[in-house]
Amino acid sequence: MTAVNLAPYRDTCRSCGADIAWATTSGGRPMPVNLVPNPEIGNVALTVHKGTLLAGVLGRNQAAGARGRGMQLHTSHFVECPHADQHRKPR
Repeated sequence: MTAVNLAPYRDTCRSCGADIAWATTSGGRPMPVNLVPNPEIGNVALTVHKGTLLAGVLGRNQAAGARGRGMQLHTSHFVECPHADQHRKPR
């Protein structure tokens, strides 16, 4: 499967300095994602539509199946950022 070119969406986490990309969820909210796919726990499928990087969050079984088929899935940067709680907004 072809990986999405994340270069145009690349940024740096304001808290920890990690390289991230900004994607938009189906709910229209921005989501920081780690640039490197995670073959073990990745659950975010990235696609580009009309110049916008879209993040599709998969359920556990969907993600396992997609990874098993060789799909490159990413993780939300909130999974690894030591300062994630500073950036979360209340729902």
